[in-house]
Formats: sequence, C-alpha cells, structure tokens
Amino acid sequence: AKCNFDQENKPHRLNLDVGDAVIILKETTYWYYGYKQKAKETRGIFPKSYIHLCDYNNVNGEFCIQRTDIVEEITKVLLEWGAIAKRYFLSTNPSFPKIRQKMNELNSNRAALISGNLPLDEVRKVKLLATNQIDTGNKLLGLDMVVRDESGDILDTNAICTTELYEHHVHAVQRIDKANRMQSSRGTTRKLNKSSHNILLHVNAFVCKFQEDTDLLFTLFDGETHKPISENYVVKWWRAGTARDIEQIDNNRVLFTDLSKSDLALPRLYLVCYAIRIGSMEFKESVDAKRTSMNIGMLNASSRKPSQLSVSSSGSSGSNGEYIIRRPFGVACKDLTPIINNTEDFRGNLDLPFIMCEKDTLDGTLRKLIANKDIGKIDSKMAVTIEVLCGDIKQIKEDFPRLVHTNVPVARKMGFPEVILPGDVRNDLYLTICSGEFSRIAKTSEKNVEISICVANELGNLMPGVLSLGAGHPPIDEYKSVVYYHDDKPKWQETFKVDVPIEDFKQCHLRFSLKHRSSNEQKDRSEKPFGLSYMRLMQSNGTTIPQGQHVLAVYKIDHKKYDKTVVNCYMGLPSTVAELQGAKPSIGGLSLLPKDQLFIGVNLCSTKLTQSVSLLGLLNWSAHKETLEQSLNALSMVPGEEVVKFLQDILDALFNILVENDQPEKYDQLVFMSIIYLIETVSDLKYQHFQSVLDVYINESFSFTLAYTKLMDVLQKNIRDAISPKEKSADGNDWKESLEVQRLYKTTRYLHYVMKFVIRSRTLYAEMNRNTDYGDFESRLQKLLGMFIDMIACPSDLLKSEGALLKSLHIIATDLMQVFDQEQLSIWIVKILEKFPPRRLTQSKMGCIKDFVETKLFTLRECRAILLPVFCKHIKDHLESKEEGDSKTDIWQQEKNLSKAAKVLGQKKSQLHTCDTTANKKITECINIMNNILKLLFRSDVGGTHNDIRDIMIILLRTVMKAAYALDRDTGLVGKFFAIMLGILQRMDARHYEYFVKDLHQHGELKDFVIEILLVFEQLVSPVQKAVFPRDWMDMIMHQNTVILGSLQHLTVVITDYFLCPFEKQIWSNFFQCSIAFLVQSPLQLNDFNDNKRQIVFARYRDIRKDTAMEIRKMWFQLGQHKPKFVPQLVESILEMSMIPETQLRRETIPIFFDMMQCEYYSSRLELESYGDTKFNNANHKGNFCDFKMAMIEKLDILIGAGKKPCTSLNYNQQIFNKCSKPLGKGDAEYKKLFEEIMLERCAAHNTLNVDGTAFVQMVTRLMDKLLEYRFIIQDESKENRMSCTFSLLQFYSEVDLKEMYIRYVHKLCALHMDFEDYTEAAFTLKLHADLLRWTDTELSQQLMSPRHSSCRTHRQLKEALYFDIVEYFDKGKQWECAIDMCKMLARQYEEETYEYKKLSDLLNRMAQFFDKIVAELRHSSEYFRVCFYGRGFPRLLRNKVYIFRGKEYERHSDFCTRMLVQHPQAELMQTLEAPGEDITNGEGQYIQVNKVEPIMDAAFAKFNEKMISNEIVKYFTANNVQKFQFSRPFRASCSNGNSDDVRNLWLERTEMHTSFTLPGVLRWFPVAKTTTFKISPLERAVEIMRDTNRDVRQLVILHRSDEKLNINPLTMKLNGIIDPAVMGGFTKYEEAFLTEEYLEQNPDDKDLIDELKDLIAMQIPLLEIAITLHRQRAPESLKALQERLESIFADTKRHVETHYGQKTCDLKVERDSVVMRRTSSYLPPISDNYNRHSETSMGSSDSGLSKSTFLPRPQTNSIKSTLASLSFNTSSKGKDKTPAKRRSMKKDRDALSLPSSQWYTPPLTTITSTPEKEINTSIGSLASASNSSLSGPKTPDPHVLTEELTPKRPLRSEKEKERRLSRPSSIATPTASIKNFPDTRSLSESSNRNSVETTDSTSEEDIRPPPLPAKSRDSTDFSSLSNMDWPSNGYAMIGNLSNTSNCSISSTTTLTKTSITKTSSTYEYLQATNFSVVNTLEGSKPRPPTPPPKPSRHSKHIP
Repeated sequence: AKCNFDQENKPHRLNLDVGDAVIILKETTYWYYGYKQKAKETRGIFPKSYIHLCDYNNVNGEFCIQRTDIVEEITKVLLEWGAIAKRYFLSTNPSFPKIRQKMNELNSNRAALISGNLPLDEVRKVKLLATNQIDTGNKLLGLDMVVRDESGDILDTNAICTTELYEHHVHAVQRIDKANRMQSSRGTTRKLNKSSHNILLHVNAFVCKFQEDTDLLFTLFDGETHKPISENYVVKWWRAGTARDIEQIDNNRVLFTDLSKSDLALPRLYLVCYAIRIGSMEFKESVDAKRTSMNIGMLNASSRKPSQLSVSSSGSSGSNGEYIIRRPFGVACKDLTPIINNTEDFRGNLDLPFIMCEKDTLDGTLRKLIANKDIGKIDSKMAVTIEVLCGDIKQIKEDFPRLVHTNVPVARKMGFPEVILPGDVRNDLYLTICSGEFSRIAKTSEKNVEISICVANELGNLMPGVLSLGAGHPPIDEYKSVVYYHDDKPKWQETFKVDVPIEDFKQCHLRFSLKHRSSNEQKDRSEKPFGLSYMRLMQSNGTTIPQGQHVLAVYKIDHKKYDKTVVNCYMGLPSTVAELQGAKPSIGGLSLLPKDQLFIGVNLCSTKLTQSVSLLGLLNWSAHKETLEQSLNALSMVPGEEVVKFLQDILDALFNILVENDQPEKYDQLVFMSIIYLIETVSDLKYQHFQSVLDVYINESFSFTLAYTKLMDVLQKNIRDAISPKEKSADGNDWKESLEVQRLYKTTRYLHYVMKFVIRSRTLYAEMNRNTDYGDFESRLQKLLGMFIDMIACPSDLLKSEGALLKSLHIIATDLMQVFDQEQLSIWIVKILEKFPPRRLTQSKMGCIKDFVETKLFTLRECRAILLPVFCKHIKDHLESKEEGDSKTDIWQQEKNLSKAAKVLGQKKSQLHTCDTTANKKITECINIMNNILKLLFRSDVGGTHNDIRDIMIILLRTVMKAAYALDRDTGLVGKFFAIMLGILQRMDARHYEYFVKDLHQHGELKDFVIEILLVFEQLVSPVQKAVFPRDWMDMIMHQNTVILGSLQHLTVVITDYFLCPFEKQIWSNFFQCSIAFLVQSPLQLNDFNDNKRQIVFARYRDIRKDTAMEIRKMWFQLGQHKPKFVPQLVESILEMSMIPETQLRRETIPIFFDMMQCEYYSSRLELESYGDTKFNNANHKGNFCDFKMAMIEKLDILIGAGKKPCTSLNYNQQIFNKCSKPLGKGDAEYKKLFEEIMLERCAAHNTLNVDGTAFVQMVTRLMDKLLEYRFIIQDESKENRMSCTFSLLQFYSEVDLKEMYIRYVHKLCALHMDFEDYTEAAFTLKLHADLLRWTDTELSQQLMSPRHSSCRTHRQLKEALYFDIVEYFDKGKQWECAIDMCKMLARQYEEETYEYKKLSDLLNRMAQFFDKIVAELRHSSEYFRVCFYGRGFPRLLRNKVYIFRGKEYERHSDFCTRMLVQHPQAELMQTLEAPGEDITNGEGQYIQVNKVEPIMDAAFAKFNEKMISNEIVKYFTANNVQKFQFSRPFRASCSNGNSDDVRNLWLERTEMHTSFTLPGVLRWFPVAKTTTFKISPLERAVEIMRDTNRDVRQLVILHRSDEKLNINPLTMKLNGIIDPAVMGGFTKYEEAFLTEEYLEQNPDDKDLIDELKDLIAMQIPLLEIAITLHRQRAPESLKALQERLESIFADTKRHVETHYGQKTCDLKVERDSVVMRRTSSYLPPISDNYNRHSETSMGSSDSGLSKSTFLPRPQTNSIKSTLASLSFNTSSKGKDKTPAKRRSMKKDRDALSLPSSQWYTPPLTTITSTPEKEINTSIGSLASASNSSLSGPKTPDPHVLTEELTPKRPLRSEKEKERRLSRPSSIATPTASIKNFPDTRSLSESSNRNSVETTDSTSEEDIRPPPLPAKSRDSTDFSSLSNMDWPSNGYAMIGNLSNTSNCSISSTTTLTKTSITKTSSTYEYLQATNFSVVNTLEGSKPRPPTPPPKPSRHSKHIP
C-alpha cells in the first residue's frame, strides 16, 4: 500500500496502512479485491491507485515479496525490533533512543536499496553499513548474533565444520566490536596500515590579485630535508580567475601516489604551491587591471560556478604572446601532518596562506613561510580539499570511482614506492636546476638569467615531448626556468621530469642554454644565448648519469664564430667541472667561462636502467671472463633496487656460468651463493612482490636442463662441510661460528627456491630425455634427503639450519611431488620429523606440521594415512609435555591466578598486562593445527576420511577432552578446545564409536572415557558453569547441541552393552544427569523464543528435544531390575524434563513416574534382594512408594513454585525478552491435566496401585494446582493473594506431613507479614513452627531447622528463640494477652525444668509490663468486613468466594473499600448486598461486594459474667479470637392495613458466618466455611432492643458511680431519650403493637416473649429511678429544669408500669449520694443465639455494654463516626479533666464508644458502611432519623460519634436557649428527629433499598436509578463515609444546637443542600454535608492517621 486507506463506514472495504502487503484475488477497472498478508481472514476491496505491484515468490505456500536477501533481512529485523522498541519506550529504557536511531537508519538504507538507483559500489557500501547496524543493534538488545561472510551475507552454517563455524563467530564478534568502536570513536586517529598511500588534492579557489596568467605548481614537500618528494601538479590559472585549461575548470584534482608509511610519518610534510607569473618582466598595474579579490575564498567547487572559483581580473595579457617570461609570483603552503593523522576533522576546505615573492626567490619565500618569519599580513590564500586514501591506484579506482575517475592526473613520488611491483615499468629522470653562478662580463649590472633545457640526440636533433612540467600539464619540448631580476647567482630549485624512451636513452644528452632576458621587449628580442652546458644521460661504461648533484661547466657562445651547422660540436668538451681538471678547453665559437657554474641535481627512478658497474660486468661476463670472480663477489654489494630490475637477466647469466664454466670447483660455489643472494634480496619485504617474478622465471623462462645435478652437488657439499668434524684452533677453542655453518644456514633458509630450480631443471631434462635416468635422479634425491637426516642427527649445534629446514620443508615436499613418488616422499618426511629429539625445536616442528597440513600432499588420502598419525602423536606429546614451566598445570594455574587477580582489580583479564607464556603459545599452536586438519577433512575433494577421523579419535580425542575440561572458562582457549572436540565428535559415526570403544575396552579405559565425556557434556550445557560459548552465539550453541545429541545416542548403545551387566551405577547416573541437563537447557526451549528465532531454529536444526527425551525414556526402561537404585534420586531430573512445554515429549516421559512408583512399591525391604526378585514374590516387597511420594512433592515445589533463580548474569535487555522475565517456575495447567490423565489411566489399569496410586495422583494434582496458583499470584501486587496462596500451600504440607516444606512456607509467610508490618499475624505464623518443637534437648533434625536461628542445635534452643520472636511480634501488634500466654509457657520451663531464675526474673518483669499496657495503653479494636469476590476474572483462589477480613487499625469501611479496589484495579464495587446472578459469577469481569460485620464473642469468655472487670480487659475479647460474625438486613412483612411503618411489620434477616479459622490468626482474613441465615421477628427484635436499653442504663449508672468526675451529658441525653421520647413514643409503641389481647390471640406462640417483654419494661423502672437519683446529684444548675421535667414524666410512667406489669427491684442502690453495685450483678448478659451484639461502630457498645468512654472526649484519631455522633449531644459541661490519670482513663476506652438510645425501647444503631463519593444520592438523612427511616435493624448506618467540642462560625446560643432546645420534646409523628437527641433506635419505616451495602436495612427502590452526581466540594479532611447518611428534615435546627464540650473544640463549616424526594407515604429531606472540617484542640491527643482518598467511581457498579 502506498497510502493509508480507511473507509470503515462503507461496506466491503479493506482498510490499509502504508506498507501493508496485500494479496490481490480479483480486479475491476478501478478496484482490487483481496486480503492483507497479515490478516488473511478479512477480505475486501481497495483502490488500484493506492497499490504498488511487486514481484513475488511462493515459499511453502506463502506469498513473499521478491526482494534481495539484505532487504528481506532488514524487513524482518525492523519487525522484530519494533515490538522490543515499544516495550523499551513504555519502560523508559535508556537504550530506546539508540535503537530508535538505528531503526531509522535501517529504514533509510532499506529505502535506498529498494529504490534501485544506487551504483554497485554504493550498494555494497550501504549493504555493509546496514549489516553493521543490524549486528550492533542485536548486540544492544541482547538478541542472537548473526554470522556473516565478508560480503555481509548470512553464512550457511551447515556447509562448514565446527571449528570453522567457531572462527566465523569469533570474527563476527570482532566485526561487531569494530563497528561499535567506529560509531563511538568517530574523529579519532586513523591508522594507516597499508603499504601504499595516496593523497587526493582538489584545488577549489585562489584568492589573490591577478594581472597575468599564472602557473600553480603543487607538490608534496619534506620540511626536514627541504626537498620535494613528489612530482608537480600544474594548474594553469587564467587572469580571469579560472583555470585556463577547459578540462580543469571545476575539476582541479590530482592524486599523489606511491607514498609509503614513512612518507606520511614525516615530522613535517607540507603541501606547497609555487605560483609562477607568465608575462612581462615588470609587474605593471594598468588602470583596468587594478581589481581587488572577490570574496569567494572558501568556496566549494561543487557549489559555485567556475567563474566564482578564483579572483578574476579584467584586461588583456599586455602582449601579443611573443614576449613571455616566467617570473616568480608567490608561494603557499600547508602542514599536512595533523590532517593525515586526523582526516575526519578536516573534511571541508583547507586554507593555504599565500605570500608574494617580492624580491625573494621562490625557495627563499617558502623557507620564510615554513619558518613563519617576516611574512607580515597574509591577505591572499588558496582553498583546497585533502583526502588520504589507502591502496594502490587500481584499488583506489575500484573503491572510490566518484573521487578518482579516469581523467584525474596522477603525480608520482620522485622515488620508488615502499613495495615495487613487477609490472611497474618506470624510466623517470628527475632533473633539478639548483642554482648558478654567472660573471657579468661586459655588463655593468647583474643578468636576468633564463635557462632553457632540452633533450637532443646524437644528431643534435631536439627530442620532442620528453620533458614534463608536472601532472596535469602536457609534455613539452623545452623547459624554461624562472627569471630572477638582476641576479648573477640565482637559486632556482626547479624540478621537472625527463622521460626519454629507453631505446633512445643511450644516444641522448641534456642541453642547457643560458640567456639574458631584458625588461625591454625590443632589447629582449635581440638577446641571444650567452652560454651553453650539456650533460650525457648515459656514461661510457654503459651506466646512466649518477645520482646526486653535478656541477656543469659553462661555455661562452661566440655567435660570430659558432657554427650551428656542426652537429653537437660541444660534445667533445668536458661537461662537468670535475672533468676539466684545470684545463680551459674551447672549440669553434665555444670557450670556457671559468667563473661560471651551473648546479643541477639528478634523481633516477628507472626499472630498466642501472647505475651499477658491477652489475653490468656480470651481465657481460662472457666478454670479460677474467673479471668473472670479481663480478660474482661484487654482486652482493649491488643495491636491491638494481638487482630486482635485472633479476631475470642476472639469473640467466648465473645459470649460464654454472653450466658452462670450466672450473666448477672455483665457480660453482660462488654462483650458488650468488643465487642465494638473489633469492634473499627478493625475499626482502620491500621487494616481496618480485617473488612472483622469480616464480614466473622458474616456471616459464628457466631452461637449464643440467643445472639440477650441479645444484644438488653443491647442496650436499655445503651440508657435508657443515656437519663434518672441525679442527680446533691453536688455543684449543672452537670458532665462534664457522663459515661453513653460516653458509649452510643461508642455504637451508632459501632451500625451497633452490629446490624449485632443481625440480624445474629435472622436469625439463626428463621431458627432453623421456625420464630415462629417473633411477639416478631418485638415488641422488634420496641421498640428499638422507643428508638432511644426517644434518639433524649431527651432534654439533646446527639449530638455526635445522629450524630453517623445518620452515621450508613443506614447500620442498610440495614441489618434489612433481618428480618423486608421493608415498615415498611422505615416508621421508616422517623420518625427518621423527629424527628430531623430543624437546628439540618443538615449536619449529609444530610450525612445520601446521604448514604440511595446508599442502597438496596432505590432501592425498594415501599420503595422509602416513602423515596424520605422526602429526597427531606430536600434537598429543606437545599438549602433554611436562617441561618445567611448560606443563598443562602451569598454564591452567596461571589462568586461574590471572582470573583471581582480575576479579580483585575489577578488570577484565584482557586488560591485565601479561606476557604470552610458552605454554600458551604451545596450546595455541596445537589448536591451530587441529583446527586446520578438521577443516581439511570436512572438504569433499580430499578423498575418504574415515580412517583419518579414526586416527584423530584414537590419539587426540581424550587429550582434547581433558584439556577442555581442565581449562579455566575465562581463558580464550577453552572455546577453541571445545570446538575441536565437537568437530571430532561431529565426524564420528557408529563404526568409529565401535572401534574406539573396543580399543578403550582393551586398555581398560572405557569406563573412565564414558564418565569423562558425560561430565564434559554436562559442563558444556550447565547453566551454573560459565558458558563456553556466549549466549548470543545461537548457531554455535545449536550446532553444539546437535553434536552432543548424536554422541549421546551412540553412548546409549555403549552404556547398555558394557555397563548394564555388570551394572555401573555411576555411569548410568551420570548419563541421566547429563542427558536431562542437556534436554532442559534454555537454548533448546523453543517456546521461549520469539517467532523469528523459532522459525530459524526449526528450519536449520529442528526441535531435538523429542529425540533426547526418547533416548532418556529408552534408557530408563533398559535399567530393568536396577530401577529402584535411581528412585527417588532421579525424580527431580525426570520431573524437570517432563515439564518441557511440548505435548508429545510430555506424553513420553510422564509414564516414567508410574514406573518409578512400581519400582519402589515392588522393591525389597531386604538389601540383598532386588526389584526383579520381589516383583513376582511379594513376601518381602516394600508395599509403598513413600520415598517417591516425598521426593515428588518436594521437587514439584522446587520446580513449579519456587522456580529458577532470576537470570542475574544477563543484562537488562536480555531479561526482558527471555525466560527470566516470565513467571518463575516450570509446568503449567496443561501439564497438570496431562499428568493427571496419564497417571490415573495407569493406576486404574493396575490391580495393586489403583487405590494408593489414584490417591497419590489426586494429591499431587491438588499440589500442582496450589503451586501454579502460588506461582501466578506470588508476583501479584496484592499481598492478600500472596499470603493466601502461601497459607494454602502451608496447609497442604501440613496435611501430607512434609515438615521441611511446611517450615519453609511458614517462614515465607512470616516474611510476607513482616514486609507489611502485620506483627500479630507474623507471630501466629511463627508459632506454627514452634508448635512442631518439644521442650527437650533432643538434637534438631534437618527438617526442623530454622533459617532465622541457624545456630540453634536442639529443640529447646530453637523453641525458646522462636518464643522470644513471637512475644516480640505480639508486643508490636498490641496483642499483649497472647504475649502473656507465651511468656507463661516460657516461665514454666524456667521455673520447673531448667531453673533459670535470672531469665525467669526478666520474663516476669516483661509480663508485668504487658499487664500494665493492657490497662493503660490506648488500643483500637479492628473492624471486620465481609468481602465477596464475584467473577471469573479473579484468580481461582478468590473466584466466587466469601472472606472475612480483619481491617487495619482505624480503617473505616470506605478506606477498606479503597484498599480492595487498589489491590484489584480491574474490579468494580457492588452497591447492594443482593446475591449476584450468573451473568456476574460466570462472567469474565471482577466484582467486589463489601459490608461490615460484627464479631460474636466466643462462648468460652462467659467467665467474665457475674464479675466486675475493667472494660479494657473485656474489650479485647469482643473482637479477638473470634470465629463467628453476623450482619442483619431489614425487610417488611406484607401488611393488609397498608401501614408499612407499623412496628409489627419490621422483620430482620440475620446472617451468621463461621470462618475456617479464628481471627486474628496466621492471616488477616479467612474464607467463610459456613453461613446460616435466619429471620428475627418484630417481637424478638423488641425484646432485644429493651434488653440492650436496660443494659446500657445499668452500665451508665455503674460508670458514674465508679467515677464521680465523669461528664454528665451522656447520662442526661440517655435519660431524656428514654423517659421523654420525642419520636417513637417510647415503649408505648411496643405496648400498642404486642401487649394487646388481640396480638396474643393471633400469635399464641409468642406468649413467652411477651412475658419477657413485660418483665424487661418492669425492670427498666427501678434502673431509671436510680439513674434519675444519680443525675440529680451530679447535674449542674443549668439542667435543674430538665431534671424536674424528667422526674415528673417518670412518676407517671412508673405508676403506669407498676400498675400493668408489676413492681420490680434492682440490685443497684444509691447510698450517700453514690451508687453501690452488688457483686452478684452480671456485667455481661448471657450469650444466646438470638442475642444481637453490635460492633463498636454501631450505636450500641462493641462489648454489648456501654463503655464509659462513650461519654469522654475522644481524640481525633478515632473514626469519623464518633465525630458526627457527638453533634447530637447538646452538652454544656465546662469543666476539664483535672488529672492526667483521668485523661488516660478516658483514652483507654475511646475505641468502644457507643451512644445512649434516645428511646428506652429502641435498639442501638448498627454499622454504617460507606460507599464511594459518587453515591451521595443515597439518603444522608439516615444519620439522624429518629424513626430510623433507613437504618432499621442491627445493620444501620454508623453514627460516627464526635466527642470533641464543635465551634460553629455563627455566635453561640445563650445558656437559656440551649436548655430550652434541649428540653424540647421530640415529635413522635414524624419520621425525623433532632440531631441533638441522636437516636439509638431501630427504624420502623422503609426509606431505601434493603439490599444497599450502606443502608442494609432499607427496603425502598430508590437505588435502582441513581440520580446524577451533585457537585462535590471538600477540603483536605476526608469524610467519604458521611456521603450516604440520612439527615433529618429539621437538620438546620440541629446545627443550631451545637454546644461546647469541656474537653475539646471542633470547628466546623457545614453547607447543607436540600433535595426533596417524594415517596408513597411521606416526603424526606436529604442534606449533603460539604466542606466539613474537624479541628482537634485537645492537648496531647494523638493525631489521626491520614485517610486515603476514596476509590474512583469507575469501580462501582449498581446491581438492582
């Protein structure tokens, strides 16, 4: 797709993104029909114009766009990197910017390659760049390394051997490192390591003032010697400012070539430009020529027009072209040294400062410029570009065709390059006109001398076109020098080239004409040459003009006498001053000027001409035989350049002398040594390229058929002379080194070339004579080879010669193959090698073997059979040598020491400076040889290799294995060793193994070998060991695994055949251990790879796990009767193997477990009997499989639950994309299912194991379930889930009695609790471990050890230590009662068992502190919540289950809901208590239902009945150690009279829940094990309410009696609410409803309840009487009016009750103004099933009584419920607590606050639970509704008691108004009540949904359609729990009645919003409380912990 196509709104369209590949099925005129390649299922139409058609291939039925391999690779790489880059971006990985940049570059390169617009050289360049980016990017991401060939193509790894594959990997690493360095170190020094270098110069601009044309001569200049080193490059610059030559316009380039490293390394290498003005003598500035330079100095030639490239000047040349003089203009130069060293920093234009000569010479000006002296201001400059290029010209033109095209001129170095190539023919004579000295003669002033140089032949004719001014300039006939004005001693230093053809060189000479140039044009025309000099090019002896400076004689020309017709008349005169020898010769018209001299310099660079006389004498030896000996001796003095130039001619001469001389004794040795000298010269590095010339000469030009006999004779003579005994000198000492020994060394050093001459000569002779005398030659050759052996055996010291022989032996042998039998030759080579003593020249010997492996001889099968065993033996001996300082142990120890030093220093080993030891070199040599052998044997053109592999296997395999196993993994050699070992194993087949095993068996070494190879394999794949091959070498590792599998398959046969009978347990055990470790290694787990890698592995190597598993399975069943020996040892290994996620593999391996069960079951109890003996005789069989069972359970836990350790060795990028980043552990649900299916099937079919086996399988399946759940959830953020899973496993291990596993999970659970500071739960958890221990001194078993106290050794020590930990945790968790119990157990031991009284004393002191804390310290009782998890989206642990949670300290319902939603962010909070339907329970979502529940105190604590006990003591037991919980929901019975508010219609539905364990316990939550739901009738509810009311009054009386200073307000309000009810009319309502004859007739079964209700009403009267009396004694004056009203009403009530229900007495009495309580009274009423307790958050007391703290000021740390409740207390106490003790007493009970009921016959309110803020639509008026319109029943909203003083912003009311409002009776008719009398009532009306979580007792339907959210506004204090409370309609009046309390002040700002909602029976007002703030001013009070914000409303869901 070329463009995005998106038309979803139209039918049948296929949406496309740019780049999508689409398959076209049909087409119309404008549309295509088809599908996207990535989404085949979706088909549609798309426009033709959006599509670009591509060529394609069909690969395995898939259509693939036809692209080049590199484009395809880039495409796959970008797709793979794209997914990773996205993860990097989301995780803010620091590598993301790098990988994004690489992806962008790759994309650009891909686009360039696809475009097809690149030339071939650019395609190669882009391809290599792209592969570098891919490789470096893979390295950055931790992906697999790609192995490539030199051109960047992916290598076919199956076509090469193991060792070669390893080398390619090493090269790939180096390539990637180099690419990384190039990217990170751009601009660093460039290393020029090639022999030939070039400098490309581009002249861009010349900024100067021009009047005349100018020649610019550029050259490279040596600043040290002050000489040019290259030819000139000439740019002819026109006065208009551009090049005069049209070809040079915008193309002023030159390539300076032949530069060597030494040239570029010159201390000062300059680029110099001489500017020579072409024009008149005077520098005339005409008016029209006066122009300044244009500002184009720094222009690039590619960006400017030609006219802009230089300063242009107008005007003509000033002449007609006849009067032209070359005059000095100026010089520019630039130091190139920094540019060459750092070319990257000088990419742009370079400025060459230019200064004019003025009156100085060009050379003098250059010296000034270089010295930077007296040059003044530089206004002019040149702009050039410089590039340094490596390689010869041919290579440069291939690599840089755009830079160096065909017409770029070449300026060569004025000398030979570092390496002289044979085809490089040169005949260049560089002539330098240095200077001259000329007398004035007749002139009064100095001359203006101009020299004209030309080349003339013997006829005097001018040689045309043989002079060259420089590159870029056409050849010239005559050279004219620069003219210096009035200078008799000019210094020109001008160099030009003379290029005369070689055939004309001898006859030619140089002619110098000297002329005076006048500044007057007319005069100048009449000037004639005044002098003449000449110089012959060739001397009389045939040599050329010598190198160096020459002083030429100057002859005056007398034009009157000089006859020009006489040809070369001057040639008879001496040419140089040296030849004059004082004479003054003259000839017609020519006379010597004795004072005049001309200095010239000659530099000859010729490959055809020589300046050596000795060389010429040798070449012409036949003409001068008398000087032959002298010429032969002088040859060694001829320079190498001269020798190589005439190499073939000299060799012809020497061999002619050798064959034709008459005195062989005199000349043969001289000729032989001369030949040696020639070979030595050619072997020099400078002339190494002439070796090819020598080879060509031998093969093509050499024609001396008889030379071989003479050469062999001289050879033998030299050896014989050297090894013969020497005479001693006169003083008895040997000579230092005899001449013969030196000669032998030279001979053997170049012996291979001598033998080439011998063999070529013999070949020519044999061809000529049809090989008639082969026997003679063979005997001669064998004699010579025998001489070599004698030389080696010689006792004298000929080590150098022997070493030289070894170095060239392979070359000699290769050449001898042409003329000698190859097998015989191989035998002679073996003899020579074997002749060397063991420790003599071992390194040279190994080098010789290495060279032989690469020869043609070794490729022949018959020869290899002779040579290879000897080579292998030498390698083995070399590896196992025991020389001092050279043994294996030395290098291994050295490597280990180096590794340790590196770790200490924190460096890599490679960074430590270490010398390369002999041992290291030795091992490297052996590795290289073995590597080459294996590579050669892998070739297909070397014949059969079966026997060769056999020889290597027999001799080397074990040695290599041992070396590889013993070497340190940190050394670089270990990988090479393993590669060689794998290479040998790769080539071994079944016959090899058979032969090898037989050989080892005969020597008794088979067992050792099998153990060794299995250990090596295991180490190779072990994740514990450092990897031999890096983890990203995927190809190498997979190849290794393929080889190991093949070896293991062969080894199974060996082990079965040799070690089954007799049985070798160690070998079998090693096999299973090795093969399973091999199978489970991470590189084989294809399921962990990405798709791309998985496809590659499948394609190249397939999935080899199945084959391995089959081998293991086969071997297991081969064991037979020996199986029990491996149970349970192999359980873990087989288990790990069977968990590999491959179905077929699992099906093959799981049955092994059933076989293991059988093995143990039928194994004998007696050691002598075996499995086979008992299988058919069950008398002694074991009859169980306990060991297998225990091992299975333990290993399952390790493998599934704990999993593998995190891959700490891998970098971050690797951990994201491999196994480490996945959930730890192995196995999955599919494995569990398959295991259960297969095992149950086997058990069911087995007669004996069907019962026990089935039970075991079910138990294991259950364990897997739990472990899988644990593994999934242990990574979860929810601590509840993690702890639940851990506890679940802990229970399981307790059931199966696995103490070690049980204890492990106990401590895991304890650690989890400690992480979240759940100290109480941590203590209970730790107690589980302590309970397993006894109070004895028995030694601890391994199973019972504790990781916390590893030093404890006995039961008693560990149990005591754990008890102290438990006590500490209980103390931190404020569970002091539990801590005391633990202390008591410890105290008993100290007192009765160990008698450690000091410890006992400390313990008792601590117990005392705990008792003090119980009574004195503030302790909050946690609330409990019922939580239901509905939906399949939850883990199985939670799915559709109900839990009871123990809340955190001070955690409210809203806070708890928020916490639940934070832990389950995908969940939604349900707003009703209605049971959900199947759409929720079976849906994929997550729904949470939360409501508060009340704990029911355990019946065991009835001991507190009938006792007067501190409330702080009892309060603990109401909310701790509880297992039963309840909550209630009201519902209305259908009534015929339609009066839904009738109390007789109000029923309760009560739900009681039993948890599986008591709370608190080892967890903060437990599942509900049993749920009971029953109904409470209205009458039973009335009885409950009356009972609770009496209890509350009684408790208030007791509290005030015990503390006279208690605030009287609570008692006041309680009495007012009961005696003068404002809303419900008191118990009168019950009388009307139940205490009627009519009711009794209708419900005769309720008689007992009616009687009880009457008794309770009667019992209330004496209690109220005592309370009123007490109130009268304590009430302040302001309450006297209220007291009188209460007494008046009470008198009427008392009469009414006593009349109807009788008179009762009370056990409480008031004596002396105080209340006395009898001891027989009961503090707590009996607990019964229908007794309704309320949590501390209800209006009733949490301990079923009214705590005294109800009436005390409560700190802000209390929940907000108390704050709001205090708004109903219109208190006016002004006094404060007088003593700190009382304040502390008040603090003790603040967590158990409850309020007195405003009506004595109504029950206390139950829990109010809160919802998120968005549910504000629920009635807020429920908070204060006296009729309990929304809070009827035990589960009514929380009153939120506030005991602090509220300070409203408006003025306070007067005391009288307060009393009046306080004493105002409340209305009974309305369903609302004043908040000043906050009711503790049960509602008789229905106002809201009865299933609401908040108002659980409501029954209306208002919550079905919630209204929209009102505007919310609140400050920092969170009151989300207030959002659902119903407020009364007269709430404004309530706000007005806020009063000041004595202990704290509360500042409140309340905004009330009214909303009227019309219902069936009445109208209710809803008030929203906003901007509500509470300020605690109580001194010393504890600040309230911050309240978390409510959960966002998105989580809530309304369910009707």
